[in-house]
Amino acid sequence: MHFVDVEALNFRNAPRATPETKFGTLFLCHPVEIVEADSGDGFCRVRTRFDGAQTEGFVSRALLRESAGERREALIAQAILQWHRFERGLGKETVDPFFRHVGEMWRAIGIDLDGKDNDQPWSAAAISFMVRHAGKGYEDFRFAAAHARYIHHSIKKREADAASPFWGFRLHEHRPRLGDMVCRWRERPIDFETARRRDDYKSHCDIVIKVDSAKNVVLALGGNVRNSVSITRYALGPGDFLADQGGVFAVLANRADA
Repeated sequence: MHFVDVEALNFRNAPRATPETKFGTLFLCHPVEIVEADSGDGFCRVRTRFDGAQTEGFVSRALLRESAGERREALIAQAILQWHRFERGLGKETVDPFFRHVGEMWRAIGIDLDGKDNDQPWSAAAISFMVRHAGKGYEDFRFAAAHARYIHHSIKKREADAASPFWGFRLHEHRPRLGDMVCRWRERPIDFETARRRDDYKSHCDIVIKVDSAKNVVLALGGNVRNSVSITRYALGPGDFLADQGGVFAVLANRADA
């Protein structure tokens, strides 16, 4: 299985980049099966689920990536599912049906709220919802209404060399990979040592869905981002480590495939 590696990829009925050959769009991380690896002019023939049916067509081979691992892909798929469910960032938290989707996320951690309770940040509930539905390998995640709880949990698990779907690292210790999480503080600056000692600070996490070393950027998905489920761009610094910018202070390495 391969996956779309750009935010939007033209799906064509012939291996030619002309306006008349385009019949659809495949979005970031959409899974495809390569049927014919070289169809000419840099295209390959693929089979995929499109508009509710199995469909064959042509896409640029250079804009596909290989699998990052079964369980990493399971988490990415859940994040992408919610992104589409919120109309790729256009569906807002207080509007029907999106406020109901937020309610599902809250109820999954035992809290009776929904998107109309917009004085309550729901980003950690969204991450917990995505991780829970990713299934096998993620059972030991610290599902919570606050990101700080599972960040702290992941750091302590790493220190104990214990089994856990995520281990917490300082920015210079781990290069972000697909299925990892980017951690940043909110409102009041904190650092990794604070996150190691405490689990009661305001923070935010997003799931990495693309690492673009050529453009020095990571794309990551999270909830309650611009009042929806949206993509955030994070800068990469020297060595392809996350840059110490925008409140970013840690990265949670996905170990579910370990």
